[in-house]
This record gives sequence, C-alpha cells and structure tokens, in this order.
Amino acid sequence: MWAAFGTLVAGNFVARILLALGVAVVSYQGLDAILSLATSEIRALVTGLPATALGLLGLARIDLSINLILSAYAARLAMAALTTMRVR
Repeated sequence: MWAAFGTLVAGNFVARILLALGVAVVSYQGLDAILSLATSEIRALVTGLPATALGLLGLARIDLSINLILSAYAARLAMAALTTMRVR
C-alpha cells in the first residue's frame, strides 16, 4: 500500500517538475524572441541618425538606459510568467 502511495506521489511530483520546466522553456523562448525584436528595431532606428546625434547619444549613455529598460521589461515578463502559470 505504501509503495503505491509513494509511486503516486513521486509521479505527481515528477509531472509537476516537467510541466514547470516546459513552461519555463517556452516562456524563455518567447521572451528571447520579443527582446531580440525590440533590440533590432531600436538599432535600426538609431543607425539612421547623423554622426553628431550618435555622438551625443553615446555621451548621454542612452545605450545603457535602453539596455536597463529592456532588462526591466524582461524581468517583469519573467515574473509575470512564473506567477500566472503556476501548477496547483
């Protein structure tokens, strides 16, 4: 009897782990695609600027602030994916 109960609990535990890993992989792939698209669009917009404007953006460290904003969005989306897709 205890062996059957242990098998049931272990099977449920393994199923939850595999489901969580699957959700994590899919979420990561989606986040990676979205952030890659956003980064490429921003680069495409910036490359059309004149050299003087690019120099001023570099002096103002706009590249670091854009990176910070994109990282914050990535963290927020990851946290939202982890909290809403919880196995119960």
